[in-house]
Amino acid sequence: MSFLGGAECSTAGNPLTQFTKHVQDDKSLQRDRLVGRGPGGMQEGMRSRGMMGGQDQMMDEFAQQPGQIPGAPPQPFAMEQLRRELDQFQTTPPRTGSPGWAAEFDAGEHARMEAAFAGPQGPMMNNASGFTPAEFARFQQQSRAGMPQTANPVASAPSPMMAGYQRPMGMGGYMGMGGMGMMPQTFNPMAMQQQPQSAEATTQDKGKGRMVELDDENWEAQFAEMETADTQKLDDEANAAVEAELNDLDRSVPQDSGDSAFESVWQRVQAETATNRKLAEGETDFNIDDNLHMGEMGEWDGFDTLNTRFRNPQLGDYMFEEDNVFRSVNNPFEEGVKIMREGGNLSLAALAFEAAVQKDPQHVQAWTMLGSAQAQNEKELPAIRALEQALKIDANNLDALMGLAVSYTNEGYDSTSYRTLERWLSVKYPQIINPNDVSSDADLGFTDRQLLHDRVTDLFIQAAQLSPSGEQMDPDVQVGLGVLFYCAEEYDKAVDCFSAALASTESGTSNQQEQLHLLWNRLGATLANSGRSEEAIEAYEQALNINPNFVRARYNLGVSCINIGCYPEAAQHLLGALSMHRVVEQEGRERAREIVGGEGGIDDEQLDRMIHVSQNQSTNLYDTLRRKSPLYTMAVVTGAQLIARSLRDLGVTVIFGIVGIPVVEIAEEAINLGIRFVAFRNEQACSYAASVYGYMTGRPGVCLVVGGPGVLHALAGIGNSSANNFPLLVLAGSAETTGVTKGAFQELDAISLLTPHTKLAVRASSLDFIPGAVKNAYRTCWYGRPGPTFVDLPADIIQGKSSPGYRLPQPETLLVPSPPKASGDPALILKAAQLLRTARSPLLVVGKGAAYARAELGINQLVDQTQIPFLPTPMGKGVVPDSHPLNASSARSAALKHADVVLVLGARLNWILHYGEAPKWNPMAKIIQVDICAEEIGRNAGTAELGILGDIGLVVDQLLSSLSNWKYSPTPSQSSSSNKPNETFTSILTSSANRNELKAQTAALRPTPPNTPLTYQRAYHIIKSTLNTLSPFEQGNIIYVSEGANTMDISRSIFPLNHPRQRLDAGTYATMGVGMGYIVAAHEAYNALPSTTSTKQKKIVAFEGDSAFGFSAMEIETLARYRIPALIYVVNNSGIYHGDSVSEDDWRVLQGQTVGNDTKASESGGGGGDAGGTKKGLRSTSLLYETRYEMLATMCGGKGFFVRTEEELERATREGFESECVTVVNVIVEPGIGKEIGFAWQGKAKGDDSSSGEREAKL
Repeated sequence: MSFLGGAECSTAGNPLTQFTKHVQDDKSLQRDRLVGRGPGGMQEGMRSRGMMGGQDQMMDEFAQQPGQIPGAPPQPFAMEQLRRELDQFQTTPPRTGSPGWAAEFDAGEHARMEAAFAGPQGPMMNNASGFTPAEFARFQQQSRAGMPQTANPVASAPSPMMAGYQRPMGMGGYMGMGGMGMMPQTFNPMAMQQQPQSAEATTQDKGKGRMVELDDENWEAQFAEMETADTQKLDDEANAAVEAELNDLDRSVPQDSGDSAFESVWQRVQAETATNRKLAEGETDFNIDDNLHMGEMGEWDGFDTLNTRFRNPQLGDYMFEEDNVFRSVNNPFEEGVKIMREGGNLSLAALAFEAAVQKDPQHVQAWTMLGSAQAQNEKELPAIRALEQALKIDANNLDALMGLAVSYTNEGYDSTSYRTLERWLSVKYPQIINPNDVSSDADLGFTDRQLLHDRVTDLFIQAAQLSPSGEQMDPDVQVGLGVLFYCAEEYDKAVDCFSAALASTESGTSNQQEQLHLLWNRLGATLANSGRSEEAIEAYEQALNINPNFVRARYNLGVSCINIGCYPEAAQHLLGALSMHRVVEQEGRERAREIVGGEGGIDDEQLDRMIHVSQNQSTNLYDTLRRKSPLYTMAVVTGAQLIARSLRDLGVTVIFGIVGIPVVEIAEEAINLGIRFVAFRNEQACSYAASVYGYMTGRPGVCLVVGGPGVLHALAGIGNSSANNFPLLVLAGSAETTGVTKGAFQELDAISLLTPHTKLAVRASSLDFIPGAVKNAYRTCWYGRPGPTFVDLPADIIQGKSSPGYRLPQPETLLVPSPPKASGDPALILKAAQLLRTARSPLLVVGKGAAYARAELGINQLVDQTQIPFLPTPMGKGVVPDSHPLNASSARSAALKHADVVLVLGARLNWILHYGEAPKWNPMAKIIQVDICAEEIGRNAGTAELGILGDIGLVVDQLLSSLSNWKYSPTPSQSSSSNKPNETFTSILTSSANRNELKAQTAALRPTPPNTPLTYQRAYHIIKSTLNTLSPFEQGNIIYVSEGANTMDISRSIFPLNHPRQRLDAGTYATMGVGMGYIVAAHEAYNALPSTTSTKQKKIVAFEGDSAFGFSAMEIETLARYRIPALIYVVNNSGIYHGDSVSEDDWRVLQGQTVGNDTKASESGGGGGDAGGTKKGLRSTSLLYETRYEMLATMCGGKGFFVRTEEELERATREGFESECVTVVNVIVEPGIGKEIGFAWQGKAKGDDSSSGEREAKL
């Protein structure tokens, strides 16, 4: 084969020989002279440095040239590619390696063993793509030429792809007991190291085999002699071949810049080789070439063995997380144990145990549990550090000893593992080995290590023989034996041991209920390494059935799926394991929030800092997934698959939608990937659900609908999202691109329609465009001012297929971090602080923007520190508890009318706040707006010069600092609106609140006369009192949803909240019909997350006006289908705003007039119309009299109650709250004939607040 055609297999004529020998040079002298060795050699250094130097990358890439592939024709004159590759060799930066990379190939042992392998063996790289079968065969031929074959238990050949996938296993194989997270073997040179060396080795000498007899005493010397004899000859032959090839090249190809590029590369290699030889000969008085970087030689530091470390690990002290949510918990150890026992998130459990050992550094059990949690979480090195610390406190701790033995095995410290198992046995069975007779910690050579293994194995067999009768076997002894047999690659024996431990009825540590998942995983790992991947998968599934959050088992399951060719499933499992490391996701966040507790809750940003893992991160999962390009290369991928995968990689866990052609495939693919799809009956409801889901979770909600009319229906949710600033991503199908303008099925120019109403509207023009479009739309709806975005997906793109071998985007390319947060202008912060300090009547207005920003912790501190009264907007309730004494909700009108400086946090000066204008507001008030949206600053009555642009949480923190040591002291008001000069702002608020609360209490406590409908106030009072006995509002276990004019207006002030984001209503858009969608979204946000069974689910209680309920009443079927046990009150007055009649007979008369078109009012009053005359027929606001809405629930399998009396309402409330299915309580209330139509807070000013029409009291 010509050199022009690519890298050759010939050892004499291939320049790769020079690279190979260059890499195989003994680097010990360079390491000793150039890089300071710390304890444990250079192992630690390799974990923090780049993966390989320039020379190694050049060799790796050179070896992968197309010319190596059988059948590829030589390209003698295709020099452009060669030049580009040579340039790339010079400029490519070092790659970053994973922590376990140093264990994959080891120069020191490689040099000592080279002759036994009879030929140059290249380093085993983790290739970015898999070998073809032919390449794999050639790889075996090159690496094992003439080598005596040693029996290997893995009889079945792995998939060719896995040749580029696996780390060499051997005794350092990724066993993972704790556990046992190994990857199935492919090329495994350690098979030769597992038993005494064969007494013969074969080498090749110009095609003639030569047998060399070796004895046990002199084998290393004879190896060195062989190497010395062959080296010079090979060098000469290789150099001659290279010169000949280059001469031919010079004669055949015109000279250009490529020659200098190749010459530069070759000179660099030769310079490094010369430098190495000078070092080896002890010369020190020379200058190292500038191109030879320290890191390139230091990369080889610590490679004293191939895959297996003979020295003891020296990993240093355990590294703690700086911020830890459990530091404030009284007993974090118990919290950690509880999390582990319930199968909770392992990262969260580790944080608990870290806090426990920081509180009590001598807590040996906490150290042990910390090590166990980290090992199960695929974080071996932190596990080792924790377990070693446990042994420093209690050297005889059996759990720590066994856990360390397993972890040492995983990390390749086999000798240390054997000694640890020996120590374990001496503690538990001193009659077999005296603790004083255990092996020393001295470094071992290969032969000594094998003898130690055999010795410890014999001791464990003696221990097993003490109780040989089947089920009475000591399960812990069986586990130890399994580890030892695994290290020796005697997998069948290891399988027997782990199976015996599972079957044993004898009480032991390893077969306790909370440890069984570890045993199943160890069994699966051993089966996988013995080539029995299908059986391994069954064992892993058993482990995950016991503990779904067992990261290592999920990782192992993914690897086994790869080994049998199930690549999509493998990617799903690996991504699932990786997502568990994104500490700690929604489950861990909500659990941590409960642990922290507190009246004011905790800011999400601070909580994320407290549960974020920065010290003990593991890149193994990520590196495995990243390296495995076959996982992201499929024969064919459809547009639907690509869309679903993009959503999954963005972190989407639930989609709200209604499907049809052509988006059904998208929903099905999403379901297959583990994304929850909630199917609605109407696009309006699902778009409402997705929008408010974004508000509750702080991440975009996703809605999937069909094109045309589906988009038109979803436009309602898009408008609701835009008005309320909820992050919403809408995906919609559309007509084929070839059918546009032809009248295609449901054709609609959605982009033109939605561009004015969304932050981004984009159409996917090809499969390649899909991931980027979805990612950008997801990011745009979330960043800046939240709002809706839209992606149009043509049917031919959804149903289209990629060309074979299409490469899927890797998950990390689609990750979108949380939006950046900006602090306020320091000058404006000081100005605002000064205004508040000098104010006589300061007021805080807390809007839903503060709730969305998760700013509750800082705002509570601000209220407590400054003692400034606060007024929450309807959806800002709960940011500061309603029970707080400074809550001015019951004196809303008085607060706005008398305040002279108002700090508005996340609330817009729109119709809800009367635009900040008189007469509702004090016309002299100075308004300080804090918002993330610049357009809101200075809007309406706002003052642009006082507005602060920034994240509400950060701005509040700045204000806290500026207002430190200051507290508001009320002084007599000088406001013209005050009739009493000596009144203070707080006394005005107190007086107003007392009057309003007294009126509200009077209305609520007034009994309902017989045969008279309930009033709103009385009905709500009964519901509130009953619910409070079932779940006190302080606990925050109820989520309230309300819609409908009177229903929403009155209920908002009656039902108190002590927690944020637990009240949802029609919001800024005053949208009717949002209730059913909001119920589903609340359930998904609070109750439907994975593994939330350990926390009490929240009850969703909805108050629906009968008119509002009608907009989406059929979604009761959706609630029943998904078993959402919501308690829904339909407050029925038989009309929109108000009804028409107090009796059915009267209503029927009006109905007859309407049907008979006899509706013209009498003119007895002389003025015509209704003035002074009699109204005939049903009003435009009238609905069917006392409609039986509760039957919607019963027909769907839920519960329904028709309520007229107080007793019936109380009973229905109790039964409905305890029910596990959807419940509708149809409450008949007074029709309100003749009352003014409108929202109470829109009423015009009527003088003093005590006479206003606002229902602002709370009970």
